[in-house]
Amino acid sequence: MTVCMFPGQGAQRPGMGADLFLAFPAQVREANDILGYDIAALCRDGTPEQLSQTQFTQPALFVVSALAWLAREQANSPPDYVLGHSVGEYAALFAAGVLSFVDGLRLVTARGALMQQATGGGMAAVLGLAQGRVEALLAQHAPDEVFVSNVNTPLQIVISGRQDAVIRLEPEFLQAGAALYRRLDVSGAFHTPYMRDAQAAFAKIVAQASFAAPRIAVLSNVTGRLHDPARIREAMIEQITAPVRWSDSIRALLGAGEKLENFEELGSIMPVLRPMVTRIRQEAASLGAPPPLAAEPQPNLPEAERAGTGLPPILLGSRAFCERFGVRQAYVAGGMYQGISSASVVIRMAQAGLLSFFGAGGLPVQVVAAAIAEIKSKVKSGAPYGVNFLAHSHRPELEDKLVDLLVREGVDTIEASAFMQVTPALVRYRALGLMQDGARIIARHRIIAKISRPDVAEQFLRPAPEAVLAKLLASDALSPAQVELARQVPVADAVCVEADSGGHTDQGMPLTLLPTVLRLRDRCAEQTPRFGAAFVGAAGGIGTPEAAAAMFLMGADFILTGSINQCTVEAATSDVVKDLLVGMNVHDTDYAPSGEMFEMGSKIQVLKKGIFFPARANKLAQIYARHDSLTSLDAETLRLLETRYFKRSLDAVFDEVRRLYPGAELERAERLPKQRMSMVLRMYFRDSTRWALAGDLDHKVDFQIQCGPALGALNQWVADTTHADWRTRHVDTLAEMMMDETAALLVRRLTAMRVGA
Repeated sequence: MTVCMFPGQGAQRPGMGADLFLAFPAQVREANDILGYDIAALCRDGTPEQLSQTQFTQPALFVVSALAWLAREQANSPPDYVLGHSVGEYAALFAAGVLSFVDGLRLVTARGALMQQATGGGMAAVLGLAQGRVEALLAQHAPDEVFVSNVNTPLQIVISGRQDAVIRLEPEFLQAGAALYRRLDVSGAFHTPYMRDAQAAFAKIVAQASFAAPRIAVLSNVTGRLHDPARIREAMIEQITAPVRWSDSIRALLGAGEKLENFEELGSIMPVLRPMVTRIRQEAASLGAPPPLAAEPQPNLPEAERAGTGLPPILLGSRAFCERFGVRQAYVAGGMYQGISSASVVIRMAQAGLLSFFGAGGLPVQVVAAAIAEIKSKVKSGAPYGVNFLAHSHRPELEDKLVDLLVREGVDTIEASAFMQVTPALVRYRALGLMQDGARIIARHRIIAKISRPDVAEQFLRPAPEAVLAKLLASDALSPAQVELARQVPVADAVCVEADSGGHTDQGMPLTLLPTVLRLRDRCAEQTPRFGAAFVGAAGGIGTPEAAAAMFLMGADFILTGSINQCTVEAATSDVVKDLLVGMNVHDTDYAPSGEMFEMGSKIQVLKKGIFFPARANKLAQIYARHDSLTSLDAETLRLLETRYFKRSLDAVFDEVRRLYPGAELERAERLPKQRMSMVLRMYFRDSTRWALAGDLDHKVDFQIQCGPALGALNQWVADTTHADWRTRHVDTLAEMMMDETAALLVRRLTAMRVGA
């Protein structure tokens, strides 16, 4: 037996239905004629903001779901049941043969337009309280003002009604034991009596449509049971004001013997309904017998759910952070060096409405310029993206060149990495984007600074140092007005607390670092009242929903991932490296010296499974510590370096150094034997990265693959899914999976803690 489900509002994603539009051109032409615009272009190229407008969301979901049904129908036998969530019910009626494609789309288009017009309402997700308790609280504190509008699961209720009342109710629900109360970004009181005007207008349109008898059993949102064939038309009119009884529908199907594996979801890029089925089964264990499946119309029963997908991932983290950076979710993909975080990574994330950074570290400025040009050519204006800005303590001119490029190209967000102190280049970038807006100061150049120490965090959380501002003013790099504004804002919009991560690491602990920096942020905010407090995010070790949930519970405004994105289709490293990474576990990393900061003893975290690099890199550090020059090396060590490490003479290696480094550094190497030794030994780190990126099998054991244990954790999380193969992993898919499951996990854990389970 099989059940096919169709999602409702909240499941829309840019790029949805791409293959389906090509497979069913006749239906696409019909849809375009009805809508008056190109539905394929909207789904393919529309921004997340456009797709989230109800008037566009509902037709787009119907068309994609209907085409997904047609594709399934060509290859599979019919299911035993179909049902859809809110607007998804129209796709279910199409699948059951009740509505034609044309009639279904016309009804959905009218429905979306009417719902878009609704104003003055509000909605809130209430987690951890059963429906009866929610209704009792509403009757006590907001009678006839707020109603239950959705029951996603027995312990995930959405309420809807007057906006001021929804706002007023938050402390009442939290005091009553709700695990979470979060207002939703909507303007209408959907699925409540407040939609009666829209319902009356919709009834006139429904009267003109043809409704046939269902060929497949289809469930009703209004009753939570099988549709009564004699009154489907009336039920769809009623659906505008009645709560959506999704929980009852799923419980009835499970009670009738349907297994979890029998439920198929059509029309969504990411599964949003199937996880809900799992949660319903878990949470309904204490509710007794499930409701009957047989049709028995019971209008206006008070179980409901917002037209969406349970606890929306957009509720995680800080909405203010999302608004500041123009993103859908509080999730960021960090910039992995040498362009591993490629233009393709950035483009794919930007098209999904998510922030990521091009990995500019270690790349010439002309290569970075080409990547920015490619990104700008493929993402819409205003789409979120940024560029990694790596510290160059010994060559500040490289920072200045990068700032010049970023300002010239209009890149408005950077990720500052490996800074131990704020530099003039960073301050210049920041100050050049400052402007006044009444009493407030706005930053058009936004900085997220990755930090692993509170003292470094404090430099970014406070205004720029006076000495740096004075230097920039004296050199005419900034005007007096720009300097004055810079004195009133933090250097960064956000700091990201980086725990023990792949690449450069101080091996920090998030349980101590994050709370410390959060308190520091609050103290520093007193100095910048015209700008406000900076945001604080978390990074390092985040490869599973459990890790992400821990960071959000500790108060992180956003999370940033790194290592897990290196093993995706879009990452610009070799397939050989990705094959190695997809087989790693959490214990398969080690620490090695950093090639960029070799003399300082800085560490990086790298893959060790099947790789000699960590051991060989540490051996080079020992050689550097024990010897003053290359000429003091004994014959055995010299032979080891030339035959196994470099596979060429050290003189040949130094010839390459001469071609790569500027004159001043070469002059020091000629004068100082220890400096010459350092520059030669560091070439191994450059070679090991180059070999890995190219997938040079002759040097496989020497690959330098910067990576943390988070990727090993991710591999275990997805081991039994299609994402076990890196060829099915896309950066935006991982982001959506992480946030969706984190939201679901938090609901389960908070509920279990509340009831003592």
